[in-house]
Amino acid sequence: MPRVSVRVLEDRARAARDLLRPCRLCPRRCGADRLAGGKGWCGAKKELEVASVVIHRGEEPVLGGSAGVGNVFLAHCNLACVFCQNHQISQTAKRFRTEPAVLAQNLLDLQAAGCPTIGFVSPSHYVPQILETLVIAVRRGLDRPLIYNSNGYDSVETLELLDGIFDIYLPDFKYGGDEEARACSDAPGYVEAALAAIKEMFRQAGPLETGSAGTAVRGVLVRHLVLPNDMSRTGEALLLLTRGISPDISISLMSQYNPLHRAMEFPLLSRRLREREYEAALEALEEAGLREGFVQDPLSSPGEYLPDFDRANPFDRYQVKET
Repeated sequence: MPRVSVRVLEDRARAARDLLRPCRLCPRRCGADRLAGGKGWCGAKKELEVASVVIHRGEEPVLGGSAGVGNVFLAHCNLACVFCQNHQISQTAKRFRTEPAVLAQNLLDLQAAGCPTIGFVSPSHYVPQILETLVIAVRRGLDRPLIYNSNGYDSVETLELLDGIFDIYLPDFKYGGDEEARACSDAPGYVEAALAAIKEMFRQAGPLETGSAGTAVRGVLVRHLVLPNDMSRTGEALLLLTRGISPDISISLMSQYNPLHRAMEFPLLSRRLREREYEAALEALEEAGLREGFVQDPLSSPGEYLPDFDRANPFDRYQVKET
């Protein structure tokens, strides 16, 4: 739950709203006047658009325990990953316009359902609207740890407004090389931007901490999806996290890659990860000195983690393995 007062939360929401005209919420700084109805590079306007509000039991166990994370999946995205497994909501038309007051009640319903944490998935381009939602929800009694679950392409300027509000940061660190980031996600300067963002997240929240129930209450957990043909530059990415931030940062090393969306158009991305490729990633993890986190089964994970946002609940019940 926010560690700042409601008044501070209101001030941060106003300051974040100022970043919509011209829009400079993320490293693209696309300059769209979203308050006047303009559309950002991400496809979002000033209105909050939500794709799904769901109890998600497929996250890392430390995040939701047996109850699951109460996740809000936001529409649109400030990346254009050609292999996006959430392309139904990030790059196509599955979305619903939502008022902050309505979403605030959704958050309280998730809390009442027993979710130990509340997460916002793909929040980078909706930070002002999320803060407006939290003002209402906190006034009505929201008290769960809040998760900021992003692709890592975040602005430090925007993240500074979240200090004391989000308890847990769950960013991706997708690439260890800018060439791959541009080719696969149309993300210029991804490595520098994401590393700076994660460093700021770690400054705010520190290493992952759990409470008496064993679920996370604070800290940073970085996700890295291993791509075929080392298009993720995994070794470099893991070393950057160790040397640029801390060997105490927790990592979720993911083997669940599936050639979805437009991936079949790119020969190097047109197949699943091979077992030996994930084994090499595990070796790189050990060499980098990252000691805390989670791994997946490379044989079963690609088929186990696929969402379908045309269903009421896009996810089944999944398992991930702790290192």
